[in-house]
Amino acid sequence: MLLEELLRCQIHEWYPAFRRHSIPTVTIPLPAAFLRYLAGQAAYPDPDADADADEEPLPFLLPAITSGRQPFAPVHAHHPDPDSLLSSELFFGSSTDDVYDPDADHPHRPEFPELEAAIDAAIAELGGAALPKLNWSAPKDATFMSADGTTRCTCFAEVAMLLRASDCVAHDLAAARQSCEDFVRPEGARRNARKVSAGAEEGARPNANETGGSSDIGEDGGKTNAVECDAEDAQEEASNGDTWVDDGFQYHLALRKWYPGLRPESEFRCFVRERKLVAVSQRDASAYYPSLPGWISEVQPKIEVFFEEVIEPQFGSNSYTFDVYVTTHGRLKLIDFNPWGGYTLPLLFTWEELEEEGRDHELEFRVVMQQGAVRPGLMTAVPYDMLNWGEGSGWDVFLKKADEELNRQMNSLDGWNLKQR
Repeated sequence: MLLEELLRCQIHEWYPAFRRHSIPTVTIPLPAAFLRYLAGQAAYPDPDADADADEEPLPFLLPAITSGRQPFAPVHAHHPDPDSLLSSELFFGSSTDDVYDPDADHPHRPEFPELEAAIDAAIAELGGAALPKLNWSAPKDATFMSADGTTRCTCFAEVAMLLRASDCVAHDLAAARQSCEDFVRPEGARRNARKVSAGAEEGARPNANETGGSSDIGEDGGKTNAVECDAEDAQEEASNGDTWVDDGFQYHLALRKWYPGLRPESEFRCFVRERKLVAVSQRDASAYYPSLPGWISEVQPKIEVFFEEVIEPQFGSNSYTFDVYVTTHGRLKLIDFNPWGGYTLPLLFTWEELEEEGRDHELEFRVVMQQGAVRPGLMTAVPYDMLNWGEGSGWDVFLKKADEELNRQMNSLDGWNLKQR
């Protein structure tokens, strides 16, 4: 994979040309201070400190909220008018004196007032809820941190929490460009911030295997997330000590309008090799949808026309993938671009199959044809401690400590009763 091909797949690069055919998105350039925060280092480092000294990752801290809003909106809240979010009592209470914030006085807790205001305004513009992502990846592996188990965000604090907790975002920062065969690190670039996921910092363990069927626009009513990042690979990179390099590269935050109730069986990944559409795969490769096998004959011509009329004339790479969503009215919406190979998931194909000679002669369309035929090893991301209940696991230690505490309290209560007799 060449760096030029990867850079074309940045959402802020391709979205302006395909705006009419995609979902509403607002992109915001991220300041270096926020990137340092995401990388687990001091957002505003001491200028007199040794720049080459190894820095220990900071504890997981949410940024201070400077707008006066509550950090997180109640899950049950409903505001049909998105413009009212910026002045709503949902965020502005009469007093915050009774809200306990254990990190309020932490010396390393950063604040980003201008970015906070821009993100909150963008979310309101998009209807009150948005999916966040960096240049290439969304924090799909950090949904265990959110209240509803999705990447749906309604305020700056939720965006910061998911981005800071995500190994996929760490991959964007530390390994996306570096994985390109022609990447050359600029001279004098400072090696910074090892990225440590929230789960690792808080003892929750990094995340288990990611599903191959996640996307930017939602699954099961908006429950899926994000673009390409293999969580296992990203997690391995973090554990191997990959670092964010402060070389002046501009990262962007993309906030994409959140659509609840979308059908995961309506999204497809399309593979383009040497400017020819050679294969299409069901995007959610982790499930069988009975309607899909019979729907191929209707969807395939739409995708071919969309590629020939919209994608191919405007996208500059020769080989790449793009994801589309087919609406209930039969229209196609462009969701994302990803480079050919690399970390991009081939879903129901393998890269060896896709690179076979002669494949560009005929388009192949694959869906899961029957129950039980899904690809193995595709699981929803959860902390390992939620899956591992064995001896020495986090759950085992927690339950043992809880049992010891219960016994201590019961013994103390028995002693008190004896004294009363």
